[in-house]
Amino acid sequence: MSVNPKLATLMRVIDDNQAKMTEGEYLEAMNALAALHREVPVQAPQAPPQQPAAPVPNGGRAAAPAADANRLFARQVLETMNGSVVELRAWERVIKNHPDPYYNRILAAQWMQIPYVERFRLVREAVEYLVNTSEIKHRTPEPSVCPFISRHAVGLWSVEDDGNKNWECVCGYIGKVKHWKKHEQSERHQDWAKHRTVSRRKIQNMKAAIHDDEAGSFIPFASYASNSVSNPERLYHGGIRMYPVWQDKNEWTHPELYADIHRTPKTAADGSTTWFVHRRELWARTYVQ
Repeated sequence: MSVNPKLATLMRVIDDNQAKMTEGEYLEAMNALAALHREVPVQAPQAPPQQPAAPVPNGGRAAAPAADANRLFARQVLETMNGSVVELRAWERVIKNHPDPYYNRILAAQWMQIPYVERFRLVREAVEYLVNTSEIKHRTPEPSVCPFISRHAVGLWSVEDDGNKNWECVCGYIGKVKHWKKHEQSERHQDWAKHRTVSRRKIQNMKAAIHDDEAGSFIPFASYASNSVSNPERLYHGGIRMYPVWQDKNEWTHPELYADIHRTPKTAADGSTTWFVHRRELWARTYVQ
């Protein structure tokens, strides 16, 4: 504990003159000194002046130890949740995905004060909203929107961003969705259309993507561990299985769906062309308990 320097001087003077005092006078002086020490605020020693920070090259700003701060914050949050990783994952689901902005700002301590039934409801609502947005992002449009792309696309394609999203054609071309007509009429694609041959590896990749689409993607309510048999908590068991469409079926992945007459475009009276497509049958999401 720091001692006021003036009181330290008085203490030194009293000690130096202790031999000249009676025992009663010495004790009285020490008691008075102790009383003064309790009443007089102690001034903290001034910190030495800080040296100016070393300049950072190129006019940049010195990097803060963000990683250490994040680890400290994560540890504090986990301690607030009594060490429950499942609670941590549930809270993260809610603050990141719940449609109500109020719950996007809820603190870890507030989360633990909410009754369990209410927390579970918020988690389900957050995951429901997450699935709603994911189905839009991870699903190609209905094939009739652009039959040519649907019949020739490798992987995901979309018209949500005004056609600026890139797509890959089975012929090897990669370009913007809005330029599909120009590509169809290009010399490159027309030369490929004479044989319409696709590599075995590319066909296998497209089939694997369709298999994954049909298997679905499981979104747990809290975390991957919340459904584990080895997890003793099982606080937020269950989740939602959604069925994205990353890959459209075509004549190479499912040749039985396209007869020979469907493997070339139909020409209308005005000279325009169109491609035969099947109407997609979407699988409804399922709720896992």
